[in-house]
Amino acid sequence: MENFAGSFENIMNRSIAAGRFSGANILVLRDGEELHFGAYGYANIENKTPMGRDFVFRLFSMSKPVTAVAVLKLVERGIIDLTDPVENYLHGFAKPRVAVLDEKPVGGDARPCRYHIEPAKRSVTIADLMNMTSGVAYPGIESPAHIEVGQCLDFWINNLRSYDRPGTVDFANALGRCPLAFQPGDHWMYGFSADILGAVVEVASGRSFGSFLRDEIFSPLGMMNTGFTLFPDAKNRFTEAYEANSEHPGVLKPFKDLNLGLGDYPDRPLFESGGAGLLSTIDDYSKFAMMLANEGEYNGVRILSANSVRFMRSNQLTSRQKTTLNWDSLKGHGYGNLVRMLEDPAAFHSIAPAGEFGWDGWMGTYFVVEPASKTVILFFRQLTGAGFDDITRLIRHVAYSM
Repeated sequence: MENFAGSFENIMNRSIAAGRFSGANILVLRDGEELHFGAYGYANIENKTPMGRDFVFRLFSMSKPVTAVAVLKLVERGIIDLTDPVENYLHGFAKPRVAVLDEKPVGGDARPCRYHIEPAKRSVTIADLMNMTSGVAYPGIESPAHIEVGQCLDFWINNLRSYDRPGTVDFANALGRCPLAFQPGDHWMYGFSADILGAVVEVASGRSFGSFLRDEIFSPLGMMNTGFTLFPDAKNRFTEAYEANSEHPGVLKPFKDLNLGLGDYPDRPLFESGGAGLLSTIDDYSKFAMMLANEGEYNGVRILSANSVRFMRSNQLTSRQKTTLNWDSLKGHGYGNLVRMLEDPAAFHSIAPAGEFGWDGWMGTYFVVEPASKTVILFFRQLTGAGFDDITRLIRHVAYSM
């Protein structure tokens, strides 16, 4: 029989020795049965703290699928509809505007370029947010919309700490007053859409976003180590975040910067970020993933209907919108409801079957669900910019050969 544990260990030892990351957890399950778990390397290099199974990780964009499930729960209850205009819930999205460049950026930098503002042809809808076709940008320099969102974020970080937790809805309304990068629905673009959905859930449910997730998802699933703040008893098992050291290749350094307006994260985030703010352990998130693998139910608790999960894992983009899925990690995939779904394994050069779905996080967390065999693969580490890479591909190959 193949030594799968040895294969994982070889990949991890080689990568950690090369300074690719400090440590990691890997968990593979099939139809609820654990096929493999491994903890590798260090959770904290400086303190020589070995990685442990119960260590807490920053999920970053792996928060997004949780937000999608929260939205679909409200859809099932008839409280919201995916075709609803966002301004029905957030006044900042009334009369949306689009920033249009008057000249082509040189080298992808739009900062010197002239542009003008046009009214949007229609409202941004909940579906636009769920499918990243809203035109709402992340901060950057590639378009005037990215630049203005960055300016909004700078104001948020630099000026709002003195406020009494301005909150999720305030942040979403501020983003709504920024221009869009394109007309709603024109194409796919990654951005703050999931954070806005968190505010929609908050307004539509009448509860804080964090309370809704705790009451409707985390507590029923037994995800007791998952939330927007670090629980006091988890401080000694919080995985250190690292970044590559440009001055010393192969040597990691602790990452201390803020990201995406989260504020003093994780102790006192400025808002509950549906796109990037959750903390969790690999076992906690595996319960969420197994719920999706089992079409909405885990351990006798139903979170979503089977129809909703099937909808969640189905492509929502038109052929034209899919032409802008231009990341290497999205080759051969469709997208919708804040997850990718594999449609063409050959185009992705993968031995995985078509139909798998999942997402990853900017700091190195990754999960995928393969519905036919109810396989769940999770790979957790804490390195900036490491959501999906060559090491993730190797982990997938071994897991799918088990």
